[in-house]
Order: sequence, then structure tokens, then C-alpha cells
Amino acid sequence: MIRKIFDKKQLFRALDKAPDVYSEKIRALAEAYGTEHEFCSFYLQTGGTVISDYYRSAVVANCGRRAGDRLAELMEFLTCGIFRKVILPYSSFDLSNTDANISKLYIMKYTAGVRDIDGTDIEMLDGDFAINNIYDIASDGFDIDFNKWYTDTSHMVRHGISRLYALGKKACAVKMFSSSGITYLSYVCTRSSERGKGLATRLLRCICSNEAAAGNTVYVLCEPRLCKFYENVGFEFDAETAEITI
Repeated sequence: MIRKIFDKKQLFRALDKAPDVYSEKIRALAEAYGTEHEFCSFYLQTGGTVISDYYRSAVVANCGRRAGDRLAELMEFLTCGIFRKVILPYSSFDLSNTDANISKLYIMKYTAGVRDIDGTDIEMLDGDFAINNIYDIASDGFDIDFNKWYTDTSHMVRHGISRLYALGKKACAVKMFSSSGITYLSYVCTRSSERGKGLATRLLRCICSNEAAAGNTVYVLCEPRLCKFYENVGFEFDAETAEITI
């Protein structure tokens, strides 16, 4: 059985069973928005699987731990038309036999540890100017809706969930969340006119080194073609993720 839940303590108890990138992405949403909004809701399946729904994009945690009809039930729920996009471990998708449109993404884990890196020109930004500055850089590499980006990012930053980093006006990265010893980075981008100079590499090495010094493990989610870039920074392949488009 899959049911909608509103009790944050119950949600966190389920997420605490096996912290990983998926569970902490869901936890960050719950910390930022709570459990009472229609645009951000949460589901719990018998057996422990947790599902977040954020503007019809789902993240699934703790799935595939109990085989059989529960996984079949889960995949039927995820592909029934409620969600436009679903992210879950690829191993679970392999068991689902669904005909949905599927893309394979890679979770990369930073393993290079603490490094002595010059970060004097790398800033952790805050405020409206910072959000606009990061958007100006990131939109050079990502298809971003400004109004949604501004609303979501300002809210996450204001609640201490996310952090914005920039190397001047040339390269950027966003720490989407850091919890349970897991830090997740996204929107890593260099302005097109500045690419090929190692700016994003230096920015990431500085952020990751600082996170490692704080005892956190850094993860990114990327397309297979970007693995070599992240390996050069100090990441290693960790797992495959399935992105299902309905």
C-alpha cells in the first residue's frame, strides 16, 4: 500500500533507515517546505519506500529492498500519470519491466579528500544579487525557468538548506543540501566564453575539499559524458540512476 503522509517525524524515521542521496534529497524538501503543501508532498509505501512529489517530479528512496508485488505496485504508481519525471536507483528500474522512457545518469562521489587549494577568489554568496548572478552563469549551461529558479533558490537559501558558490562571474555551483554526512552539488557551470580554463574544476575542488574537512561526502548526478570531467576533479563512479520521463 502507498499512502500520502503528513507527519514529518514519521517521514524522517523512514528516511533514517538508509541515508543516501535519494533520502537526503527528500529530507531537504521536507525541511524547506514541510508536508502540508500540494506542490510538495510525500508518500510512504509499506516496506519503507519513500516518495517525494515536488511539482510532479518524484524522487524515490529505499526502494527495491523488498522484491515482488511491492516493487510492481511502486512502478505502477510512479508511471500512472501523477508524475512527469521520476528519479530512482537504476537497479530498481531493471526489476520493474516498465515501458516508460528511461535515461541513465551516474552518481559520482568525491574521494580525493582534503586538498590544499587556493580559494581566495571563490565566494559563498547570499541575497537577491547572488541568486541573479548564479542564474546568469548557470543558464548558460542549463535550461532554467527564472521565476521558478528564483522562488525555489531564494527559499532554500533563506532556510539554510542550500548554498551558492561562484568564482567571479565565470563559474558557479550550488550546494543543494548537506545532511546526514551527505552533500549534494548541482548547477555546476562555467560561462561558455570562459570554458577550457579549469575554472569549474578549481571551484569544485575547493568546495569538495572544505566539505571533506567537515566530514561530509560530496555527490553529484551527471550524464555519462561528464564522468571524465568529474573524475579529473576527484570524483569516482558510485551508482547508476534511472530518470524516467512519463
